[in-house]
Amino acid sequence: MKKVLSAAIALLFAGTMMAQTIVSTQVEKRNVIIEEYTGVGCGYCPDGHARANSICTQYSGHAWAINIHEGGYASGSGYETTFGDGLASQYNISGYPCGTVNRGAMSGRGDWASQASTVRGQDSPINVAATATIDPNTRELVVNVELYVTGTQTVSSNFLNVALVQNNIIGPQSNYGNPPYNSEYVLSDGSYRHMHMFRDLLTGQWGEEITGLTVGTFMERTYTYQIPQAIGAVPIADFSDLEIIVFVSETHKNILTGAKADLTILPAVYMAGFTYENSSDCSLEYTPVLTVSNTTSEDASSFYFTYDNQQIYSAKTIAAGQSDTFHFPTYTIQYNNASTQHYEPTLSVTLDSYEDASSNTVTLGYDASIDIKPVNIYTADGPFHLDLGIDRYGTETTVELYKTEGCTKVWNCGPYTQTNSSNANARHYYFNLSPDEPGLYVLKLLDSYGDGMTYTNSSHPAGLTLTDDQGNQIFYQDGNFSDKVLFYLNVTNAGSGSYVDIDNATAVRFEIYPNPVSDRLTINCSEPVSQVEILDMAGRTVITGASTTVDTKALAAGVYMLRVVTGNGVSTQKFVKE
Repeated sequence: MKKVLSAAIALLFAGTMMAQTIVSTQVEKRNVIIEEYTGVGCGYCPDGHARANSICTQYSGHAWAINIHEGGYASGSGYETTFGDGLASQYNISGYPCGTVNRGAMSGRGDWASQASTVRGQDSPINVAATATIDPNTRELVVNVELYVTGTQTVSSNFLNVALVQNNIIGPQSNYGNPPYNSEYVLSDGSYRHMHMFRDLLTGQWGEEITGLTVGTFMERTYTYQIPQAIGAVPIADFSDLEIIVFVSETHKNILTGAKADLTILPAVYMAGFTYENSSDCSLEYTPVLTVSNTTSEDASSFYFTYDNQQIYSAKTIAAGQSDTFHFPTYTIQYNNASTQHYEPTLSVTLDSYEDASSNTVTLGYDASIDIKPVNIYTADGPFHLDLGIDRYGTETTVELYKTEGCTKVWNCGPYTQTNSSNANARHYYFNLSPDEPGLYVLKLLDSYGDGMTYTNSSHPAGLTLTDDQGNQIFYQDGNFSDKVLFYLNVTNAGSGSYVDIDNATAVRFEIYPNPVSDRLTINCSEPVSQVEILDMAGRTVITGASTTVDTKALAAGVYMLRVVTGNGVSTQKFVKE
C-alpha cells in the first residue's frame, strides 16, 4: 500500500511508528518470495511473469515476485543489476524463464504454483514487517524493519535482505505467445510493461546477518538509501512505482518468510524526472526537459532554477497533485577531428525555490543532474568496409547511412530473409562504402523487434564492424543491443560515392594464414572448396581459382577480401598483403 500524507500527518505518523510494534508476535505461515530469472530476449519469459502474477494474486498480501533480468537474454538491455549475476550463481541455470520459490530448488515456471502452496502451508520460525518513507526532494528512502522470533531453528543466525523493485517500466520484450503471453502488459505499440523488476539490494548481495534467534526475541533495523536518478537504463521518476520487499533467509538460500514494506511518500514539490528532446538521430542538439511534481495540497508557482550555472525563471503554476514539464536551453555537442571522441554530457540543475498558494517563497535548493545519452564520434578517411553479421531473424535487421546535414539517407541494406535453420546463425554480409562528400554521417544499426541479434553461434557472431581502407577497425558493435545503435562518422575526404555489396551469401567457416601474407596464402576450410576469389577493396576480382593455397606474390600491398565458395554457401574474410 502506498500513501501520500500531509506534512502534519506525516510527522505524527513518523513519531508514533517508533512507539508501536508492527510485526506479529504470533506464529505465522511462511510468506512466498518468487525470484524469477528473466530477460527481454526470452520469448517464454512473459508466460513466467503471468504465472508469478497469478500466484501473487492467489496469495495476496502473502506472496511477492522479484523479476531478475540476468544472463544472455538480458545482456545489453540496461535492465541488469549489480547483484543479479551473483544471485544466479547459486544455481545451475539451464533455461529461461526459471526461478525459485523462497530460494528452494531452481525450477521451471510450471512448478512454482505447487511450490508456493507448500511454502504457505508451513509455519515460519520468524516474522518480519517493514515500513518505508521516501522524501521526494532529497530522494532519501528510509526503511524500518521489525523481526520477531516465534520458533526454534537449527542455525545460529539468519540473513535479513531488503530488495528494491520497480513497476511500470516500458520497453522491449520478446514474446512467443499467440496471443501474447501476459497480454494485459503488452501495449498497443508492441512494447511491454515490466513489473516487479529487481533494481537493488539495500543490504548487499546476501543481506545483513542477524543473530540471537531465541524464541520471543524482538529486533529492529533501519536502512537509509539514496535513490539514484536511474539504475542502468531505467530512470526512477515516479516513486509510487517502487516497492520494498524484505525477507529473511536461513543461509544465502532458503527464505523463511518475507513481506512488502508499507510505503509512505512525503508531500513535496520536487524534481521528478529528466529527459531530453532531440529532433532526429542526425542532430547533436538536445533540449533538456525537467518534470516537476507537486504532491502537496496547495498550488505551486513562480519557479526558480539554476541550470548549467544559469538562473532560469518560470511563472508556470502546477496545481496540487499535478506535474508539469520545463524546457531548458538546448545543448549542442561540439566535436573536432580527433579519431575517437566520447561525449556523455551531464548538466547540473537545482530547483531553488517556488511560491506557495499564499505567495510565500519556499526555498528548496536540491541538486540533480540531467544526463544526455552517450555519443561516440569517429573521424576517419574513406573508403570504409562494413562487415554485418545477422541472426536468423533477418527481416528485423536494417543498416542505414545518413548525411547529418539535411538528414539525407545515402545508403541502406536489409531487411533480410528470415530462416528457421539454426545453421544460419550468423550470416555475414560485406560492403564497401565511399561517401562522395566529407562531413558528419550517422550509421544506424536497427532491429525492428527491439531485442538486438542475440541468437548467434560462436564461430560467426552477429554484429557490425567498420574498418578503414588499411584494415584498421573504426568501431564494432556486437549483437547485444535493443532497437538501435548509432555511430557518428566524421568523414574527412571526398570519395567515389559508391556503395558496393561485396558478398550477400551464407557464411562458411574457414581460416586463413598467414595474415598478413607475403607470398602464399593457405585456406583451412571445414568442407570442400569449389572456388576461391580475391577481390580488391573496390570489389574487383583480381585472382580466381579452386586451390586452398593461393600465390599472392603479384598482388600489390594493401587490404583484400578472400571469398571462399563451397557446396553449402559462401564466406568472405579480409587479409593484408605485405
